[in-house]
Amino acid sequence: MRPELPSRRDFTYKPPQTDIEILHTDEALLFVNKPADLLSVPGRGDTLADCLISRLQQIHPEALLVHRLDVATSGVMVFARTPEAQRHLGLQFEKRYTQKAYTALVAGQTQDSGHINLPLRADWPERPRQMVCFEHGKTAQTDWVKMENNKTFSRVTLH
Repeated sequence: MRPELPSRRDFTYKPPQTDIEILHTDEALLFVNKPADLLSVPGRGDTLADCLISRLQQIHPEALLVHRLDVATSGVMVFARTPEAQRHLGLQFEKRYTQKAYTALVAGQTQDSGHINLPLRADWPERPRQMVCFEHGKTAQTDWVKMENNKTFSRVTLH
């Protein structure tokens, strides 16, 4: 049984009021730890203006977006400091040269590992959610490995 997720209409944005943690900086790149519950980029409307890139640009005005993480996701984000670096990194993401790993808690118990290969597209009424769509979806593949199980949840690593 799939748990019902809250609707986007029920979402109240309450970003954390913590300082930005810069992990690395050089002449071309910035690596930043994005906390959970902070938008990567501004949303629509004044109430969704506070985001990681706007906070980062207060410290590094030259910072340019390369990729995003979902609002609920925490983790390392890479920003470019020059248009050339942004273009080069953008191509690496586009051609899937980058590798991403996520750790997630999921309800219930899982198998030891698995592979998901389903086409995804935006669920427009519930953006930024995605949905499976065999007609218009883009290829999306995820491999996962169970790290821990207990009676109520499993911790998995996704690639």
